Amino acid sequence: MNDKFTWNVQLAGYDFNKYDEKGETTLDNFINEFDKFPWIEQIETANKIQKGCAPTLSVKDLKTGTDFWVSMAGDKDEHGYLIGYVFPKAVKGFFGLGKLKEKRWVEIYLTQDNDLVKKCFTMFFNHDTNNLISTINKLEKYGEMKAQS
Repeated sequence: MNDKFTWNVQLAGYDFNKYDEKGETTLDNFINEFDKFPWIEQIETANKIQKGCAPTLSVKDLKTGTDFWVSMAGDKDEHGYLIGYVFPKAVKGFFGLGKLKEKRWVEIYLTQDNDLVKKCFTMFFNHDTNNLISTINKLEKYGEMKAQS
């Protein structure tokens, strides 16, 4: 299978399993869509609705079965991105016992850096997985607090 990527959009307030399929995309086309997406309008809508999902753009790599997505949270004055990497991971079953099973695993990270988000998508589209993982592992992981100095 050739390198093939598809993408979708979840608008603010959509049910968590609802999204609009947008079809095949390239890095340049996706970055263009990312740049013109109405992020601030969408987070303001999410804050008014206060249910459903945050605005999210997702890309699926059909060759590797991985996904990379970006959401935004906050408000018009202070906001940031959540970026998620979904990949196959072998995990043990019940209480860490039993055979390894492959699951779709997600890791979520936080950043306010718009350029870093685009850099991560560039690595994703270019199958530069080691650099992508190294880059996102330096970010604050969603749900974990970094020690304050």
